[in-house]
Amino acid sequence: MAERVNPTGPIEQPGQWLLPVGSGVVTQLRIDFAFTLIVEAWIEIRIETEFSYGAPGAESRFDPSTSTGLAPLLDRHQAQITAAEIRKDGRLTLTFADDAVLVVEPDDQYEAFTVTSMPPPGLRGFGFVAVPGGGLAHW
Repeated sequence: MAERVNPTGPIEQPGQWLLPVGSGVVTQLRIDFAFTLIVEAWIEIRIETEFSYGAPGAESRFDPSTSTGLAPLLDRHQAQITAAEIRKDGRLTLTFADDAVLVVEPDDQYEAFTVTSMPPPGLRGFGFVAVPGGGLAHW
């Protein structure tokens, strides 16, 4: 695996966290009542509520509980993520090398997303959960 991730872990900035994706590649997609992207085989981004995806101005809505509706996202396998930010209000934004953007907004009733790491030896692990009603839990 090419070294495309930031070994220092997430970077905290005012109002948000930047995930250490570097120019990470989506190495795996999972569909199971949620839509999950695995980045560089060690960062797991699990989306459990509706989200938007597409080029700016041409976004579409997706519901991860409807697996057949996620078919247009299958081309995200092997796609490069150039930026991943989690706002402290519970919003997740992933930007891809082709300028497409995936956005998960906070949900009033459910955990909208979970981001966890399964780091290689020597890297610091982390986790984030968008809590119901907005906000963020992290460790």
